[in-house]
Amino acid sequence: MLYVLSALVGILLGLVGHDLASQVLNDQPLRPLVGTCPACGHGRGWQRGECPNCRRRTGREYLVALIVGAAAVGVYAGLGSSWSLIPYAGFLTLTTALMVTDIDALRIVDRLNLRGSAVLVGLLGIAALLDGSVPALWRALLGGLAYFGGAFLLFALVRGRGFGAGDVKLAVILGVFAAYAGWVVLGRAVFFTAALGGVVAIVALVFFKASRDTELPYGPSMILGSWVAIVVAGIGSGMIPA
Repeated sequence: MLYVLSALVGILLGLVGHDLASQVLNDQPLRPLVGTCPACGHGRGWQRGECPNCRRRTGREYLVALIVGAAAVGVYAGLGSSWSLIPYAGFLTLTTALMVTDIDALRIVDRLNLRGSAVLVGLLGIAALLDGSVPALWRALLGGLAYFGGAFLLFALVRGRGFGAGDVKLAVILGVFAAYAGWVVLGRAVFFTAALGGVVAIVALVFFKASRDTELPYGPSMILGSWVAIVVAGIGSGMIPA
C-alpha cells in the first residue's frame, strides 16, 4: 500500500515539475498543478486532453508523471519512512522541471536551479540531523563539490560545446543527492549519465539525421542518470545513509 502511495505522490510531483518548467519558460508566476500548456502558457488544466488556446495535445506531461512515479517508488524503497524523503521529493520535482526546460529550450534555468538547490540542501541538512545521518550529509556536500569539479573540467575541455554552464551548475544538486545515498551511487550516476548521453547522441545521429554540430540537451541525461543510480540503490541493497 505504501508503495502505491509513493507512486501516486511521485505522479503528482511529476505534474508539479512539468508545470514549473512550463511557467518559468513562459515568464509566468510559479503556480503548481494548473496544467500550464508548455507551448503557449495557457492554464488549460490537467483534465483537458487538448489546449483550448493552441490545440496542443496533452500527452508528454502524463509520460513524465509516470516516470517520476516510478522513480519515487525506488526512492521510497531505499529510504523507507525517514525525514530524508521530504528533500528527495523536492529533488525529484526540481530535477523534473529542469529536465523539461532543457528539452524544450536547451536551458537549465537558474531561477529554478539555484534557488531550488539552495532550499533542498537546507532541507536535506535538517533531515540528516533528524535522521541521525550527519556523516551522510558531509558526504553529500563533498559529492556535490566533486561532481561540480568534474563537470567544470569537462566544460573547460569542450569549451561549452554540447555541455553548458547550466549543466555545470546542475551537477551540484545531482552530486549532493546521489552522494547522500553513497559514493557508489554517485559513481553509478556518472556512469549512467555517460551511457544515456551516448545513446541519445547515437539515436539523434541515426534516426533524426542530426549532425555533429547539432546541439543536444545533456541535462536530461544527467538527471536520468542520477535517478537511475538512486533507484537501483533503493531497489537493490537499499540506500539508508550512514
